Amino acid sequence: MRMLLQFKKGDIVRHLGLLDLQRTMQRALRRSGLPVAYSKGFNPHIVMSFASALSSGIPGDAELLDVSLCGEVTEEQCLSAMNRVLPPALCASRVRLVDDHFPKVSASLRTAQYRITLKGGETKRIAERLSAFLAEEEIMALRKTKKNETMVNIRPMIHELTAEYDSQTDTAIMIARVSFIEQATLKPDLLLDALCAYAGVQLPKYEIRRTHLLGEVNGQSIPLIDM
Repeated sequence: MRMLLQFKKGDIVRHLGLLDLQRTMQRALRRSGLPVAYSKGFNPHIVMSFASALSSGIPGDAELLDVSLCGEVTEEQCLSAMNRVLPPALCASRVRLVDDHFPKVSASLRTAQYRITLKGGETKRIAERLSAFLAEEEIMALRKTKKNETMVNIRPMIHELTAEYDSQTDTAIMIARVSFIEQATLKPDLLLDALCAYAGVQLPKYEIRRTHLLGEVNGQSIPLIDM
């Protein structure tokens, strides 16, 4: 049996790195009293994995942890036990129990949705140019990795992109749903760089929050925990 644990990574812990988050979750699982499964060998560890690593500095509303269990327990017991030992900034919102043959959630991930808040600067200009930006068949952007830099066409990776501009606060709220598969992952900061370059403006102050991890069934996007 496996436990799919949906939790938030709140603003106060947004700079928590992946290794620190792993250690935090491992400690919480040990303290929870749940029948977690351990790996075999000289140095046993809890068998767990995240659906997707979240970049440092970005909070998330629906992150997903996949944990192997070695005993019977209910979803309600899992949720209660985890929230008893997790800090409020990492509280769990849902639990789903699946059998061991259930596909790995990381393999089912297809897109991620972000809420991006732009403040000041040329925010209005960016919002006004969004329709023209999406009308382009090809949008080239420089993707940087540890090994190289490559120009890629990011337009096929943008599945949804909307913006609402508030003139009173000079703020734009953007909702972006982008590809999140191994062959084509679009990070929100690269999307922002490309959009600002297209609009011919400097990148204003911004905040990014990941709101959903999504899979796909019959062409429809659904929350990863419901796959």
